[in-house]
Amino acid sequence: MSDTEQPKEAEKTIYERDKTAKEPQPEADSPKAPIKPKPKIKKAFVPTKKTFTTDKPMEHRVRNIRMTSLESAKMIWETLNDYQSELAQEEMDDPDKPFHDWEKTEKFFIRLAKKYSACMSKNLGGSLGWIYQGMDIAPQTMDQELIDYILKAEKFKIQEPIKTKLGFHIVMVCESQIHTPREKFIVEEKPPLF
Repeated sequence: MSDTEQPKEAEKTIYERDKTAKEPQPEADSPKAPIKPKPKIKKAFVPTKKTFTTDKPMEHRVRNIRMTSLESAKMIWETLNDYQSELAQEEMDDPDKPFHDWEKTEKFFIRLAKKYSACMSKNLGGSLGWIYQGMDIAPQTMDQELIDYILKAEKFKIQEPIKTKLGFHIVMVCESQIHTPREKFIVEEKPPLF
């Protein structure tokens, strides 16, 4: 073969083009602009209040402020409600805002309990621990009437002050869970070996 001569195509090719396939046709009526995909719309998280019902006994983690007079108890209760409404009016894009507001309210409740409560639990921020039906009652901090009220109270809502034999109580239910009886460990003393 010489330098000027072009290679020739073989008369019989091994591979033949698939004649059933369609060739891409350019669109004649639209300009050649890239097609932009439609943006996907993101769904916003909307927290829903789920109701939880069970036949099993419940227990609640509770905080308490005990006052000696109804006027002082009402004043503390109104202060807490005003604080909650101020937090609710703040605008924020956080979907967990109600839970963060509740945490802030609980911290504010703790400060008020440490400062104003007449209960022995004031050093613990008014914490009464986990309350459940049939628990042992410490008579200086609570009575059966208060326990019955706590078990009926709604979570995330500070109810109006309740009057018991001990005084006026502002109760805050912080958490709820199904009560599972805990085993009581009995430590037996062994006599010395010597």
